Amino acid sequence: MGRELRRKQAKKEGKSLEKDKIVEKNQVKKFAIIICVLVTIISVSYILTALFITKELDWFSKENDIAEDENISNPILASSIFKQSELEYYVYFYDFNEDKSQITETINNKLTNYKVYKVDTSSAMNANYIGEDSNKKAKILEELKVVSPTLIKISDGVIVEYYESNEITDNL
Repeated sequence: MGRELRRKQAKKEGKSLEKDKIVEKNQVKKFAIIICVLVTIISVSYILTALFITKELDWFSKENDIAEDENISNPILASSIFKQSELEYYVYFYDFNEDKSQITETINNKLTNYKVYKVDTSSAMNANYIGEDSNKKAKILEELKVVSPTLIKISDGVIVEYYESNEITDNL
């Protein structure tokens, strides 16, 4: 082979190398675009899930109406009355929809040194624990039945005091 053939071969290979570089750059751009699209899709799906399904993000709701009412500062479900972190606390069962009663005022004024959790007796989530007849001797959650209003003192996971209606104001 002569010099001319080598030059032509090198020229031919040089052009193909340039094409490979251009193709390689296009592939890198396509890969970057695909990554950006995937990250965007995952981010949007996470935000939508957090907003509407898990309620982890609370952008669209108004201020929590419960927190505005000073009488309902620590609302909990009846099923979690024995699961609170304090060693000694009170649980007050009453209807959140009722106007301020004398019993509620008494509890708010006299139990300032204790944590008072409040349970809504009108909520369907608490219906299993609300009844016409109460069980003052309940030791576990499954035995618990209260009437509205009721104040229970819990110490070390055990009910130590139990008051209903007028007993609350008489014993505080």
